[in-house]
Amino acid sequence: MDQEHVQLEFEAGRLVEAVIEPVPGGNGWMLMFREAAGEMVRLTDHGGTEKVFHSLDHATKVANDIGFETIRVEEEF
Repeated sequence: MDQEHVQLEFEAGRLVEAVIEPVPGGNGWMLMFREAAGEMVRLTDHGGTEKVFHSLDHATKVANDIGFETIRVEEEF
């Protein structure tokens, strides 16, 4: 889901959580959102390709810009 659609879904109350996780292989971060029904959707570009952020700060800023005040960061050890 691209950022424009994520913004609309957030404003409609259909997204309840923002989650940042490492990209498999460890070369960046992906931003995901939990829908009210429990499903997870990933942030993509307009072409449908998953967005990869090279810094945790940038991914956090995008989630904040969408409207999320709290963002959960998940990292496996």
